[in-house]
Amino acid sequence: MDNKLNVKNSNLTQLIACVLSLGGLFFSMRFFMQVEFNINPQVWFSAQCYEQFIPLYIAILLLLSGVFVFTKYSQANLYLASFGHAASEEIIFSWTGIIDTPLPSFSIAILLPLSLVALWAAYFNMLKQKPLSIWEAIIGFVISTLFILLPRFL
Repeated sequence: MDNKLNVKNSNLTQLIACVLSLGGLFFSMRFFMQVEFNINPQVWFSAQCYEQFIPLYIAILLLLSGVFVFTKYSQANLYLASFGHAASEEIIFSWTGIIDTPLPSFSIAILLPLSLVALWAAYFNMLKQKPLSIWEAIIGFVISTLFILLPRFL
């Protein structure tokens, strides 16, 4: 019976890894195509320039999370939590009117459930990897919040 549970858990882990990786690959390519690269150095340090990279940052975290879950990397929970915080904070801050998000509506509908699954998997250690420490959780939350809010309020 215990072997059956391990097989089911392994299948669930592989399914989560595939969904995260494919979603991350799709959104990374899509959001990369939307980034405008300017050769004028005066534009590089503006909030608008930085803000266009936020969806790409979220998508790359999603891709890395999927790859790390698939390869059973010991720090996969940290990346899952980072993605979960970044994506859900971007969406929630947008819904509450704190920020305007560059994320299209269809990506919000996909990224929010994925971010909640990632947070659930990371904090409840569903993948049986190295569990998140309190400090890793706090640092992941603070860094994600800073990355989402800081360029918009400077």
